[in-house]
Amino acid sequence: MPPLKQLHAFEAAARHQSFKKAAEELHVTQAAISHQVRALEDHLGKKLFHRKTRQLVLTDAAREFAEGLFGAFAQMQASVERISSQQMAGSLKLSVAPFYANRMVLPLLRNFHEVYPDIRIMPEMDADVVILKGSDIDGAVRYGDGSWSGLASILLRQDQVGPVAAPELVQEYDLPMSPEEIAKLPLAYNLGTQGDWPRWFAQCNALPDARQQLIEYSDRAKAIDLALSGNGVALADTLLTEADVRNGHLVRLHPETVPSEKSMYVVYAETAYPDPRLIAFAEWYQNELEQLNRA
Repeated sequence: MPPLKQLHAFEAAARHQSFKKAAEELHVTQAAISHQVRALEDHLGKKLFHRKTRQLVLTDAAREFAEGLFGAFAQMQASVERISSQQMAGSLKLSVAPFYANRMVLPLLRNFHEVYPDIRIMPEMDADVVILKGSDIDGAVRYGDGSWSGLASILLRQDQVGPVAAPELVQEYDLPMSPEEIAKLPLAYNLGTQGDWPRWFAQCNALPDARQQLIEYSDRAKAIDLALSGNGVALADTLLTEADVRNGHLVRLHPETVPSEKSMYVVYAETAYPDPRLIAFAEWYQNELEQLNRA
């Protein structure tokens, strides 16, 4: 692609059929417009204007090119006007699973409302996946691999998972436990993350017994419940289980962590004009998670 400055200068000159008027519109000198157009001609290897005494005339090769640029720049201008006209105010409905909302989103919302006092986040807590297109829900905080048909996604943070269990399950072991000791316990994982445990053992340079007990759950809330109940080990995100570790309900069995196959995303129905309030929330939440991770 030629530089945008060259295209912009040519588009304005072609529309006005005048370097002078193009220069006035773009607040540059007439010489600057002429320079950009000549640079574009060199880039394309095509002459774009017949330069007459008091008139610019598009060449046959440039006429169709100019019409395409007219539409492209008009669309860009419309996009800017549309997003600029959207006020950073009002209510924003977000679908969030109750398990994640109660642990991670709700405790932080006060900070968001301090930064954006005119935007009110309205969590719609539902364990079922909400169909966003055609609903009154503006977006969702969703757990997955970032690929959903018809949806745009913004990664909030790459989940880093490590083994956790209730203290009573591992009271006979010294912490940190070895990977071989951990492999002898029931190991929970949630659907779609079956590769996390093998990667974790590989990261530890361990070859667990092939007879290890792997238990699949439909979601990670149930896998973590297994750990909290003292019936097994969950390979869980460090931030998600931080409060449980801090209050003694869970213990970290080993310091090693690996990136999970799934993470948290802000998602919304695909559109050329995403709601700027939703983008602001996603960027704010990314920053909050980063600060928590550093703490």
